[in-house]
Amino acid sequence: MKLATAPDAWGVWYADDPRQTPWTRYLDEVRDAGFTSTETGPWGYLPTDPAQMKDELGQRGLDVCGSALVHLLAPRNAMDTLRPRLKDTCSLLKAVGAEWVVVMDDSGIPPAGQSRELSADDWKSLIANITEAAAYVHGEHGLSLVFHPHVGSGVETEAEIVRLLEETPEETVGLCFDFGHHAYTGADAIAFMKRYADRIPYYHFKNVDPEILERIRRENIDFITGFQSGVMCELDKGLIDFVEVRDFLASRGFDGYAVYEQDMYPCPPDKPFPIAKRNREALRRLGL
Repeated sequence: MKLATAPDAWGVWYADDPRQTPWTRYLDEVRDAGFTSTETGPWGYLPTDPAQMKDELGQRGLDVCGSALVHLLAPRNAMDTLRPRLKDTCSLLKAVGAEWVVVMDDSGIPPAGQSRELSADDWKSLIANITEAAAYVHGEHGLSLVFHPHVGSGVETEAEIVRLLEETPEETVGLCFDFGHHAYTGADAIAFMKRYADRIPYYHFKNVDPEILERIRRENIDFITGFQSGVMCELDKGLIDFVEVRDFLASRGFDGYAVYEQDMYPCPPDKPFPIAKRNREALRRLGL
């Protein structure tokens, strides 16, 4: 199994935000925390010039495992704006020797009183766009696409994830399985991992504080506020048993990426590094 981290674990959600850790500090701290690989984060946070990117990574002994791309996927014409973004992302990933394009839906929080669930037409369009995006990433660039379900988006619940897997081609659409987001919805993340492991080539290792999660449900707190309250916790402190995760993945000979994340945007720049070091130590205790 290959370990990596992502700017998300440092509270980075946007290309440029004064509340975020500067990108040079991020790369320094990734190295100093004991990681050797990273996702790129939102486009423009890390350098997008391949020569500069390779130079900055090389100075720190780092490489790139993949790149996450958040896009509104339900509109019929979504590929008109998604394709240029995929082209830029794939070109950069190929230049730095990375393989994985992680795509997420950007539906966002619906207005008060409106359902988060997509209409039948929007769901059909979302599936068509994901399928076309995967064909483009694989066919035009020789890279791999994984879809990342996300709390608050058009693909959040376990039933929605299963439906997406059933309606997309397994040859080109994999699942980026995020333990934290899955558990946040109340589903059994480990049971799902075991059932659908054949569709999961890429993992986000994340944990959930059960006490905070219970309060979020009880008080009907929105997920952004919930993330800011610390519901996504350190890997060895939440309801996901990563010993069981490790043992299962080892039994399958899994040799893909496990990417450590901890949603906590926004946060003070001094907060993420000590947490990342503790999470890296927790992964070492797992033998990773």
